[in-house]
Amino acid sequence: MTRLARLDAIDRRVSAAMVVTPRADGSARPGVAALRRFSQAGSYGVGWIVVFALFGVLTDGIARGLVAAACVVAMLAFNTVVKNAIKRPRPVTKAIDHSPTSWSMPSAHTSMAMVGAATMQVIVPELAALWWGVAAALAISRVMLGMHYLADVLAGAVLGIACGLLVAAPLVRSVHASW
Repeated sequence: MTRLARLDAIDRRVSAAMVVTPRADGSARPGVAALRRFSQAGSYGVGWIVVFALFGVLTDGIARGLVAAACVVAMLAFNTVVKNAIKRPRPVTKAIDHSPTSWSMPSAHTSMAMVGAATMQVIVPELAALWWGVAAALAISRVMLGMHYLADVLAGAVLGIACGLLVAAPLVRSVHASW
């Protein structure tokens, strides 16, 4: 067995152990519905775009909010290109009866969340710990629900943090706070 195959096997075992599996009777465990809703807020960057709009209106940073939203959407597009190049299948073990149709690696929810946190750190820096905490929680929720392997989330985090800190945050910082 190659090193890569061994790492993949470890990743699959660790990830499966993190999934909140249904009860023996097939019913969902407590909190899974809330976890799914929280995770779904990251779909297509919608949750972050709502946060950008809200804080844009509240802080006179509408222009920054629009640029931040564009960065999250661009991250989704870039992530899709990377997914289609890697083509890693989704996990088999699930917490819910839902399976995305796209490839698994890297996690787009995670990469968009990291870009969202990096840009919100520019827009509302006093809440930086909150933004990064939400991004991390969203990333872990993807493994707990069985939507991604842990390695998918880690790859999405690295990709999102790099793009967020090196591209999105400086771009948002360069935009005047209001129109």
